[in-house]
Amino acid sequence: MQFDMGGLDRKLAELEKQEHGTADKFVAMAAEELIGEVKANTPVDTGRLRESWQRSKVVDGRTEVGNPTAYADSVEYGHRQRVGRYVPAIGKRLKKAFVPGKKMLHRSMDTFGDAFQTFAEAAMEELTQK
Repeated sequence: MQFDMGGLDRKLAELEKQEHGTADKFVAMAAEELIGEVKANTPVDTGRLRESWQRSKVVDGRTEVGNPTAYADSVEYGHRQRVGRYVPAIGKRLKKAFVPGKKMLHRSMDTFGDAFQTFAEAAMEELTQK
């Protein structure tokens, strides 16, 4: 997903000319802010899913935010299950054929997109002071 920078992209380009790597720092700051939002939206049972959110290294102003936990996709998008199957871990039989996803990353992207302009201005201010 990309965000509308509303003219801040020109300012970021100017900062990049003055000091190489500024754009990558900005992208890293944005990714960390998004990770904080995603962690807040992630359901907690053991805490493993919440603490596993990470970003890749910033290369050419791009990074990826993801979760390597094996069951992260099932929690995000939902999953099918066999009705009537007994699960010892919860001590119950399954009752629903489909468990809807929590959409923690999707919702966080929407929330972060709405507040991106405010974040971008504050981050640009911080980068110009360094």
